[in-house]
Amino acid sequence: MKTILFPTDFTSSASLALQWAKTLAGKYQATLILLHVHQPPLPDTTLPTVGDLGVGVAAAYDLEKIGHEQLDHLAAQLRAAGLTVDTEWRMGGIEDEILSTARDRNVDLIITGRHTMSTFFDWLAGSAATDVALDASCPVLVVPAPDEHETAKPVALSEVIFATQLEFDERSVLQQVSQLTADFGGRLHFLKVNADNQPDVFDDEQFKAQLQRTLGDDPLRVNLIHARTVTGGVSDYLDKHRADLLVMTTRERGFLDGLLNPSLTKRMVLRAHIPVLVYHSPKVETP
Repeated sequence: MKTILFPTDFTSSASLALQWAKTLAGKYQATLILLHVHQPPLPDTTLPTVGDLGVGVAAAYDLEKIGHEQLDHLAAQLRAAGLTVDTEWRMGGIEDEILSTARDRNVDLIITGRHTMSTFFDWLAGSAATDVALDASCPVLVVPAPDEHETAKPVALSEVIFATQLEFDERSVLQQVSQLTADFGGRLHFLKVNADNQPDVFDDEQFKAQLQRTLGDDPLRVNLIHARTVTGGVSDYLDKHRADLLVMTTRERGFLDGLLNPSLTKRMVLRAHIPVLVYHSPKVETP
């Protein structure tokens, strides 16, 4: 891991994600790219014009100047802590600019915070973090902001949960996840939810054997549970068991697949109260 991208809006929702970025960048001596996407305020043309038109322009300029200062200040703080830091300032749509920066800088990992999904409209609209997690070409770590009365947990990778369907070849992802877990001295657990709304096509044992060969001498810890839905089963498991990180693999699906069977990964990214690390696999052809 050589390059980590950390988009920030300088709000409290990004503070815990920043701790993860600092920890991983320090561990792997990676370059940490701080990105701020500036969105100039749009004037409301339906309101009557009062006073000098230049006031709005000046306000927009001030906001841009403040953003630059905040980005430079954060970069200076991180450099003082011994990290290698670059900065990126972009203007446009948040998701588009994050994905564009990730491609342009060939980053190995994106770490982003996720606002608390506290209202119906939060859940309906989702978030830029969720969209980035699904659309990026590199792994994405989404760190949820703690609830208002919740104490933020320190960064740890002691207990890592890999959610799997035991239906696809996930060896390439497993190699990366097992190495990450080992680097932090943690334990890796696999979780499969036998859900009423999900097909169970292949024999689990062949995929367990495949995972064990990839792990080598490390023990294979697989927890099989039954639930009405996968997301409900995973959420219930995380409520009852200690976990520092949830790992999921998302697959590119066709347009109709997306409408008929919304992404399990997206729902867990929105729902999980712990960080979710999303990897991407090639498109799965459906019959």
